[in-house]
Amino acid sequence: MKNTIRRVAAVLVVIALVFTMQSWLPLSRNVHAAALAVWPTESRFRNITTYFDSSRNVNDVSGYHNGIDIEANGGSSIYAAYTGKVTSADWKDGYGYMVIIYHADLGVYTFYAHASQLLVSAGASVNQGDIIAQVGSTGNSSGNHLHFGICDTLQAGWPARTYYDPLGYFTYSDNAGGNTTVAPPTMNAEPECSCTEECAGLYTTKGVVTYLNIRAGHNTTSAVIGEIPAGAEFTVTKGNGEWAHVDYNGKKGYASMAYMQLKSELKSGMTIEGATSPTGNISKGKAFSIKGVITSNFKITKVYGGVYFRSGEVTSQYAEATPNAFKYDLSSYFDRNIVFNALNDGDYTYKITAEDEKGEKFELVTSDFVIGKGSGTPSETAVAGDLNADRKLDISDLVILQDHLLNKSEGFTKEQYEASDLNKDGSVDVFDLVAIKKAIIKASA
Repeated sequence: MKNTIRRVAAVLVVIALVFTMQSWLPLSRNVHAAALAVWPTESRFRNITTYFDSSRNVNDVSGYHNGIDIEANGGSSIYAAYTGKVTSADWKDGYGYMVIIYHADLGVYTFYAHASQLLVSAGASVNQGDIIAQVGSTGNSSGNHLHFGICDTLQAGWPARTYYDPLGYFTYSDNAGGNTTVAPPTMNAEPECSCTEECAGLYTTKGVVTYLNIRAGHNTTSAVIGEIPAGAEFTVTKGNGEWAHVDYNGKKGYASMAYMQLKSELKSGMTIEGATSPTGNISKGKAFSIKGVITSNFKITKVYGGVYFRSGEVTSQYAEATPNAFKYDLSSYFDRNIVFNALNDGDYTYKITAEDEKGEKFELVTSDFVIGKGSGTPSETAVAGDLNADRKLDISDLVILQDHLLNKSEGFTKEQYEASDLNKDGSVDVFDLVAIKKAIIKASA
């Protein structure tokens, strides 16, 4: 009886211990949602010009903001928000000079972009509040500020989803080491609004003597994030008669429609900046980097294109995206999915087309180029699938292709390769073998 009591008591002790451990062990990353960090810029800089957009976790393109932008003087200090190890400190294209720090106990990375100068190197351990860089406006930036973000994944060294709102993930103290909590500016979450495109157009101010405030939300209590000078022209993408979505010199926000008047209706329009285009002769197997940032007057609903044969037929190196945003960076998706070094010798055209929510199409990039010696498309008089050059299609052509795919043939000429690519995807494989077999049966019938 005593042994039974002891065993029961032991089990109860173990159960109690398990529940005690569960009460303090971190069950998930949510336990860090209120971790104390230091404000990443000098405390006098509190103005947030762009807030975190959770849509970035649904569609990881640059049109959705993956952090917060803190307005600050160029050359002012950037601080490590939390203790960790520097993963990288280098140039990251649109991010400019950027520091990425991994925080092992949180399981996340913080990243600090558009710096003018980097003061740490990859591999360095930093403490919370250490100065790691200086504020700047490098990369795709319209002025001095810090782009500060949090993510749990890096893809090829770049921040990747899932992203977290820095204003909700951390609470902040001042970066002088004090214990007083410093509340960041209140985020004015943008609710579902009733604004429509009927108000879209080119506007100017009305009855404004000095400037019209650009705010972070549809109300006068929202933070002021910019100003439109009296008499200036600006773009309205949509509105509800009281408040409008405005864009002035790259600053996007909301402004009262009581102080603006329509100059002309907004028309569809798209531009691309920093676009790269393959031209001339490119060696077979050489890589090519796709770049270019598309900006549209209306939301970009679809971007598509890639490499085409000169005849206009698309090759296997083709991609499509549906950004549903006013800006789209081709390098975010197209550069990873269109592989130029997979192309065979031939004459090609690189083309990118985009559509906006009005249904308007814009051919933004088009350029001809050649891989290797060129002449990559069969002549019009050639018989597709004719590998023995007898001007007809029969079983002997099937055997030649089969031997090539099984590495039994001693040589396979460029002309045979061109004639074998029946599905015109830029490569010769078992799918072309099936296509030739079907073509032979059809020809025989």
